[in-house]
Amino acid sequence: MNKILAVAALVAAPALATAHDLWVERTPGGFLVRSGHRGAEALTVDAAKVKAIRCLDAGGAQRDVLQAARFAPREVRVAASCAAVSVFHDGGYWSLTPDGEVNLPKNQAQSVVRSWASRQYAKWVDAKSPRAGAVLGDELELVPVTELGRARAGDKITLRVLSAGRPVPDAVVAIGHRLIGDTDSKGEIRLRVRRAGVESISTSIRRTRATPEADAEVLEASLTFEVAK
Repeated sequence: MNKILAVAALVAAPALATAHDLWVERTPGGFLVRSGHRGAEALTVDAAKVKAIRCLDAGGAQRDVLQAARFAPREVRVAASCAAVSVFHDGGYWSLTPDGEVNLPKNQAQSVVRSWASRQYAKWVDAKSPRAGAVLGDELELVPVTELGRARAGDKITLRVLSAGRPVPDAVVAIGHRLIGDTDSKGEIRLRVRRAGVESISTSIRRTRATPEADAEVLEASLTFEVAK
């Protein structure tokens, strides 16, 4: 495949088919943040791009625990007790060129085919907590409508995609990078829980942006929670 055809294929590909997730999991005594494809080798996490790590406590209060986070090349660890955790990662500007993607705005790259501003939001919720369905107010987030504490492998659950608290119709939703479908007019989607253990669901939206730096903005969000056996 020549460069032009390769670029055309990338332009046509759904965002979640090629994206790298950012996700949060619970660990003894706290939480772990990683990037990449869950179940595969973790990618490098740039500490400078992690702008916030928020903890929602059992009483419903939020606090930023970024300053307490411990960064390693491929992970971030936070010692905290939370009913929900939200991480904001600002990926900066990206441009697609015939030679591949570069982490530069379009006014600093050559032969740009398309460009975008990338922002990722990772969320973990305690499925058994009454706060599991709380709206944290992220620019993009997945919020459980179904009571997750009752969900088991094979059960269907309903999720809602919100942007700053408002429903987002036509958001693309995937499990493990397998596309499930788009949200309806209420920003909701029904999907089946795959298995017991840690479940991770992703969503993505693309918005026109028309600035010297980018043609669009791509927002991605993940939701992880534990499914009881």
